[in-house]
Amino acid sequence: MKQLNDIETIIIRSLDKTATEQELAVLYDWLKASTENKAQYYQIKDTWDAAGIITPDTASAWRQLNKQVDANKKMPRWIIETIKIAAVAVLVAVATYTVFKIPQKPPVEPAMAKVVVPNGSQSTVVLADGTTVRLNSGSELVYPSQFNSDVRKVELTGEGYFKVKHNTAHPFIVSAGEIDVKVLGTEFNVMAYPDLERIETTLVEGSVALNKRGTANGHIVLKPGEKAVFENDELVVTPADIELETTWTQKGFYFQSTSFEELVSRLERWYDVDIIIDDEDFIDITFTGKFRNKESIWQVLDVIKMTTPIDYKTKEGKIYITLINQ
Repeated sequence: MKQLNDIETIIIRSLDKTATEQELAVLYDWLKASTENKAQYYQIKDTWDAAGIITPDTASAWRQLNKQVDANKKMPRWIIETIKIAAVAVLVAVATYTVFKIPQKPPVEPAMAKVVVPNGSQSTVVLADGTTVRLNSGSELVYPSQFNSDVRKVELTGEGYFKVKHNTAHPFIVSAGEIDVKVLGTEFNVMAYPDLERIETTLVEGSVALNKRGTANGHIVLKPGEKAVFENDELVVTPADIELETTWTQKGFYFQSTSFEELVSRLERWYDVDIIIDDEDFIDITFTGKFRNKESIWQVLDVIKMTTPIDYKTKEGKIYITLINQ
């Protein structure tokens, strides 16, 4: 009973604004400890609020009560505070409703974290809300250590596969380049490598809405099995090949009519190598094929040679690919 009376004492002191900073800190920690504590706090506070302590009549009565209990120096402090609680209930009959602020510590901005995945690697990040993000080679994710606001927001550069923990009250937003992808709970893939000059969002499950950053209207809602491509300042929705877009999460490679320039860019990231080509020679060359990421870069290049008229050589740590004239 002693501990309970101590808390009631601190609650009353916080409401009549006589609590010390130390007492307010104790109250704040006690409120966070359980929902039962919050319920008890609000029960006392609701009684206090209903009494309308700041109205002229009740304020006068409250001051008179304080004078009477303070005059009795022999009475234990916790009994005095209990009398105050009872007095609040008595004053309800003549009071009007007034809202008082709940004692709180000043809000603290959560620390930001960053994961950078180097070329040749992949990584999985579990966020504070339980959301998991699989990051592809050459990607970067910036996110708060704790989600304290109404919106769960992260920033992606590169490629990530998201499994978002469902929370209707706190939407999840992925900022990638010029696009914001807003979700409640779903699975989707976002590719936003700066060198590709486009942003792709592929929806696997659930629903997502895409907006160009800075615009409130004109968002696009995707259905499962659809892909949105933002390129040349336009958002275009097309049917998606889920296997094509997500094979990388299983450490496999899948190319479908991929330009040779993009193929080279991806191989550089996945194998952490430098590949040199003459872009003009390969401008009309595309490649289609699958790999399981068990092959070395040399095995991959040998497979590409079987369908594409190329040759390659190494020099000073770089790979040079040339087109063979036929």
